[in-house]
Amino acid sequence: MTPASSPLSRLLSQAWADLQPFAGRFGLTWRVALLCAIVTAAAMMFKIPEASISCYLIIFLMKEDAVQNCLMGFGLILLATLVVVLMIPVINMSIDSPAMRLAIMFGVSYVFLFLSSTTPLGEQAAIVGLIVAFIMTLVTDVPIGQIGNQGLLAAWKMACMPMALMILFNLVLGIPAQTLVRNRIVRRLRASADVLEHPDAGEELQELLAEGNDLSLQQMLTVKLLHLISKQKSTWLNGAVETSYRVMLASLVPAGSIAPERARALAGELRQAADEIASGNIPAAPAHEDATNDSAAARKLSEALAALSQPDGGASPKPAPQRLLSADAFTNPDHQRYALKTSLAAIICYLIYTGIQWDGIHTALITCYVAALGTTGETVRKLTLRIVGCLIGAAMGVGALLFIMPHLTSIGGLMVLVFAGTLVGAWVSSGNERISYSGVQIALAFLLTTLNGFGPSFEFSQAGDRIMGIFVGIFVIYVIFTQFWPKSVVNEVRDTLDRVSGDLKSLAGETKDRRDSDLAISMRAFGDLEHADEMLDMAYFEPRSERAPNEQLDGYRVTLEEMRSRLCGLQARA
Repeated sequence: MTPASSPLSRLLSQAWADLQPFAGRFGLTWRVALLCAIVTAAAMMFKIPEASISCYLIIFLMKEDAVQNCLMGFGLILLATLVVVLMIPVINMSIDSPAMRLAIMFGVSYVFLFLSSTTPLGEQAAIVGLIVAFIMTLVTDVPIGQIGNQGLLAAWKMACMPMALMILFNLVLGIPAQTLVRNRIVRRLRASADVLEHPDAGEELQELLAEGNDLSLQQMLTVKLLHLISKQKSTWLNGAVETSYRVMLASLVPAGSIAPERARALAGELRQAADEIASGNIPAAPAHEDATNDSAAARKLSEALAALSQPDGGASPKPAPQRLLSADAFTNPDHQRYALKTSLAAIICYLIYTGIQWDGIHTALITCYVAALGTTGETVRKLTLRIVGCLIGAAMGVGALLFIMPHLTSIGGLMVLVFAGTLVGAWVSSGNERISYSGVQIALAFLLTTLNGFGPSFEFSQAGDRIMGIFVGIFVIYVIFTQFWPKSVVNEVRDTLDRVSGDLKSLAGETKDRRDSDLAISMRAFGDLEHADEMLDMAYFEPRSERAPNEQLDGYRVTLEEMRSRLCGLQARA
């Protein structure tokens, strides 16, 4: 293997590419940074503890979609409120029994982590588990008579204040879901035009194909239910989601399938349609003087493009129904093992810092809830990103404490500092999932270092304790996830490629009309191939004792590319 194709070179090259700007990235970045500054000010003024954790919830949960952010905020406020109310009798029952408190921490944590792995709640369920664990740790810190009105209230404020501000912020400055769907359609058309003119420039198109339509259709369902735009516009946008996907599939043609002059003309029509859609209009049907000499591939693309001019956008798709509980929730032991290992790691971290009476490293417990993932490779990669991000964020924080904090005299100055530091982390976290968590950690480490107390702080010891806690949590998670029921990435890659192989056989056996009308198999196959590609990159993070030989990983990568070429060929087949 040459250095240029080595795993490290490939990972570094990919990381650099993931840091580059793209449409909408800066918009999300400054919104996250500004909201974190506002959350900081609210925490300082109303004396809400752990302002860094409140900001972390914003960085971790806030997405581009303002509607999704508002719904998520409402959901988390309701969940947190319910949990806090239910915790009152639980605390009263366990106040005099440390063993019972540990059992409750473990049991509740296990349940919510299991739900995060098996239900659409996902991250929200894991955060609720974190809130419960945080509340139970307060029992030993808060005087008995004040637990109900101080400890529980502090935990509730820590979680609900940032969510309430996130809702208000997105109502005023957020990007509505319909705008994101429209921008995604525009991006699809322009990427298709690029491929027609430059067949080798298909990387963006492959990523867009792997995204599928589910997210956009779910967003449009919310738009229609909330009546955010007129019925006419929502009907067209909903249909254009599927039609624009057909346009992308139709542009996957082998070289020579469309005459160069015709390909350039179609690319121009795609860009013209994209410009019209970006302006908020429905594109007019392209006029062709004589299309009788068009190849089958050109006709297919032209027909898909013309469908966008119809009032329904050329289709009437519906989002795939979401299961409340995954089909393998109680048959696949990986869900239970994930919840068990993460809960055990959290308990061990709690016992470590309470046993040695070093509460300053309580961030070890928080690390367990935000760093654990299903496979060993995923978890170790996330831990690696966490370490890198922690070092960068801590260095930024120390620099701020040395050179900036001594000059701050007000909460306004602290808000500016938080905005500037969070802006760096938010830029990274708004990128591809391959590097996004590193950005979350940069911002969190910076905030943990600089936000101590209820105003500008100069305490290095407390900042150092929090950073040390992160490394303790990383170590505990690493040991548990690599030594107990380690789940290799290779097994998931193998299962994913087997599914793609079955989908390719199904597509090969279908008629052209059937293949064109049913996009579900194609979307699943493109998504699975992208997922397998990412999982193969994660394999290099596994310990050598568990990692598959490089020859086997290279073989899977070759198989993956062959399947991708075959899938593209099937889509282009007349």
